[in-house]
Order: sequence, then structure tokens, then C-alpha cells
Amino acid sequence: MKKIAIDARWMIGDYRGMGRYAHNLISPIKDLVIGLVPNGVSVEGFSGISSGNSFFPWWEQVVLPRLTDKNKFDFLVCPYNTAPIFKPDNTKLVLVVHDLIFLRSFQELPVSVSLYQTLGRLYRRWNIRHVIAKADVLITVSEFTKSEIQSKFSIDGSNIKVIPNSISNDWLNKNFLPIGERSPYIFTVGGNAPSKNINRLIHAFAIAKKTLPENCRLKIAGINESYHDVFISYAKKFGVEGHVDFIGFISDSELKTLYVNARSFIFASLFEGFGIPLIEAMASGTPIVCSDSTSLPEVVGDCALLFNPVDVQDISDSIIQIMTDDELSEKLVLGAQDRVGQFLENNVKNQYIKLWEELNVC
Repeated sequence: MKKIAIDARWMIGDYRGMGRYAHNLISPIKDLVIGLVPNGVSVEGFSGISSGNSFFPWWEQVVLPRLTDKNKFDFLVCPYNTAPIFKPDNTKLVLVVHDLIFLRSFQELPVSVSLYQTLGRLYRRWNIRHVIAKADVLITVSEFTKSEIQSKFSIDGSNIKVIPNSISNDWLNKNFLPIGERSPYIFTVGGNAPSKNINRLIHAFAIAKKTLPENCRLKIAGINESYHDVFISYAKKFGVEGHVDFIGFISDSELKTLYVNARSFIFASLFEGFGIPLIEAMASGTPIVCSDSTSLPEVVGDCALLFNPVDVQDISDSIIQIMTDDELSEKLVLGAQDRVGQFLENNVKNQYIKLWEELNVC
């Protein structure tokens, strides 16, 4: 029987994004997996081993390989874009690369308002160059990111497995509100990273607001509350501070409520390896307007209105169109209801099962 370890640091507590992907990845073989975490952290839902200091580079580069060697694991799963540079020779590395946004230059993508995010970006940039070619199994979440990996690291595409992000089946809302009964706000799930393009979104909303009804609002979820003042200053700069709501981190139930009541959902990111909020909006029956960049057209297909994310006027025009054209919105929602099925957990799970079967684990 194979012995499998996973770096479980981001699979604890209120996890989303990469943590959810990691849980889904090991779900077919969960009984065989040991979660490795720093001291003071408890693994939830499967067996775990706690050891070592939680300081991130030390944990990943020293403690993680040491635990792997000590316990003679056959596989080490690193599901967050980075991995130990040195690992035991008899252990196969399963590496998940969600995106390569951190490789963008600081001219193309400025530093974050968060020092933690900027330092993390530098660490990932240093680490990925040393580990990606050493991965025995390389997984990514979109054909776009696969093509980036191929071009930047000269890795044969046949050695890269694409398994998309997914959402739980309970996201699927078959009884969604008709367009005419929805609340007059446009919703987004963003963050304080520069790649989320929130500054341009606020500017574009301010321009669109001159055409839209007075009660139209922009609701932004996901920005850390400690950085709200930074983005409120942008809203003040463009004269819409009374029409933009910064919501912060919320529960899944609160998030679902915001999706299903929104007149539309906007995703203005400059760079994304996938874009989970897009499939959440699809499942909620909410019309989508989003960037035409990186992986996003691949995710939405023809079920969204697309814009150039660096063109504020284009974003603004798209906001006006999605908020005022009921016929277009209904058409997009109808198409999305068919498309979202391929991103539901029950359907994507078969791809994880196939992966582990190919590795002779299950």
C-alpha cells in the first residue's frame, strides 16, 4: 500500500481556493493520506502529523522534506505552487501549479499593498524555477496555465495534467431570481492583490454610475478589512464612496446570498490561473461580465460579456450593458446553466480518480 503525504497547512479551518482544491485532489484516496502541518496545527478530516516551526520557507524547505524522509512516504503532494527544493530520492513529488502570476514583472504587475503578499510573490518566483522540472506529477487548473508552464519552463505538455477547479454541487441554484427581480447592484469577489484590478474597476464604475440609476451599487467582497481604507480612498477619488460597499471575508452562505441577488457579477482581474468566482456566479444564475485576459475566456466560454481589463472605458461600457440589457443577461444565464455542470465537484472528481489510478494508488 502506498504511503502519501500532503502539505496540509492551507487545508485547515475556513479554507477556500487552493485549500479546497487540495481537499478535492486527495478525496478519492483520503484514507491513505497523512497531512503534514507545523506544530500547534491540527489536521481536520484525515490523519495528520504536526512538527516544526510554522515560518513558511523554513517549514517547506526544511521541516517538510525531513518529515517525508523520516516517514518514508512514496508521494509528497504540494498543492500551492511551491515545493521543497530537495526531497528524498525515493519520494515522488506531486506539484500543483495554479498560476504563474507571481512571475509577472513589477512593471506589468505592481507590488501589493500587503507586504506579506509581495514577499510571498518573491518566494514563489525563486522557488518555482528550482522545483517545477523536478515534479514527478505536474498538475494545473487550466489550459492557459498549462501553456504558460510549457513556454516558460520548456516542459512537454504531455507531462502536465489539467484538472479544473470545481465547486460543490450545492452551489447549483435551479430556482434563481429572474433578472427583473434582482437587486440593483453589481457584485465582485476580489482581493487586495494588484492582479485583481480593483482600482480600475472602481474608476469604471464611477464612469458608468453617471448613466445607471441612482440606487445602483458596487459590492466588493474578499478584500482584507485592514486594507479597506486604501480602496475607500479610490472610491472617494472618483466620487462614488457612497455607492461602493467593501464587505470583507464572509461565509459561504452569505456569499451565495450576494451572488443570487445581484443584478450582475463582474470579474475585472488582469491575470488568473482559473477564476473560481466565475463558476460560482454561473451556478447562481447571475449574468457575468469579465476580463478577456489569461484563463478567463476559457472558463466562461460564450456565457459572459468580455472586456479589456486595462481599458477603463471598456469596463465601464460593459457594466452599463450588463446592467441594462435584460435580454442579453437572460441569454448569458441560460448558457451558463449548461456550462457550469463540467465544474461541479461530482463531475471533476472522476478526473482525480483517474489520476490516482494512473499512479497505481487506487
